[in-house]
Amino acid sequence: MGAGLFRICKRFEIESGHRLYKHPERCRFPHGHSRTVEVVLRATALDANDMVCDYKVLKELARRELDRFDHAMVLAAADPLAPTFQALSPRVVLLDDGDATTEVMARYLFRRLDAAFRRGGEVVSPEGTRYQVPPGVRVERVRVWETSTSWAEYGEEPDGL
Repeated sequence: MGAGLFRICKRFEIESGHRLYKHPERCRFPHGHSRTVEVVLRATALDANDMVCDYKVLKELARRELDRFDHAMVLAAADPLAPTFQALSPRVVLLDDGDATTEVMARYLFRRLDAAFRRGGEVVSPEGTRYQVPPGVRVERVRVWETSTSWAEYGEEPDGL
């Protein structure tokens, strides 16, 4: 019998705009989405409180990343119009590793959140409670919903929790 695996998931909602400069049709024009972001964590064991991870830890680490995207224009760093958008607003997020597709956003968020969980340490809730990031918890996948019927997700092969 194989080792057990626990998972938890939390959803977040953000509003963001983007433009796909490589796209041949309408998506090359600036437009916006009400996005839902799902973050799935995994662990082979529960912590002292019988949890994979307290949802407040997940919420705080995700908030740090997602706040950058909320009500921002997301563009590829290689987009020729990126400097123009940056001159118009401080709320521009540039993605270095591809066009501003939902797939690239999912990969970006996965890597940032996974790195935060691997670093460990402590987070402080808005109420001032201190929480330890549990060791051994990994981000399994990040799913970004672009519309109510379309999503993209990114994950990487497990590294032997």
